[in-house]
Amino acid sequence: MPDGFDIARDFSDPALINALRSEVWPESLELLARLRRRVMENRRALEEHANEFDKAYEAATHGGLDVEGLVQLAGTVREAERGAAEQLHPWMEALRERLTPQSERAQEAQQYLQELHEFAVAWLVTYQTLRERLLKLASERRDISRKVLHARPVDGEIDHKALSREFIARFPNIRAALAK
Repeated sequence: MPDGFDIARDFSDPALINALRSEVWPESLELLARLRRRVMENRRALEEHANEFDKAYEAATHGGLDVEGLVQLAGTVREAERGAAEQLHPWMEALRERLTPQSERAQEAQQYLQELHEFAVAWLVTYQTLRERLLKLASERRDISRKVLHARPVDGEIDHKALSREFIARFPNIRAALAK
């Protein structure tokens, strides 16, 4: 998972949140340019984010993590998802507040706002997707570890008495149950 990424700074733009909550937002050409720029930056950031998560999944797949390690990693992803949701919530709320049609001039801004909201939702979905993929991988690995092993036939003579002694010595609980 990408470590050096500050969602509030790099994705949601708190200054833009304040501008969206102001009353004069649709009339501002500067705000429209900022929205346009934010759409381009968020599109790029979302692609990088998704690529980083794909790399993290590949590393987990080939990294030799056991089932417990995969489940713990999925839990870590869930915690990161919660943190991202907390940071994105004010941004998404500001976007939702402004998604009501107002004037003709605001139509272009509305398109940008809708796209930005979709980016924020997609950002959170990447966490969920990675977590689900990790849990599915853990489940698959758990199923493989539970695979029934079948014995091979033995060629030659078998010393049944020695085999019974060895078996009873290995499993004292069974021996105790048989003694009852």
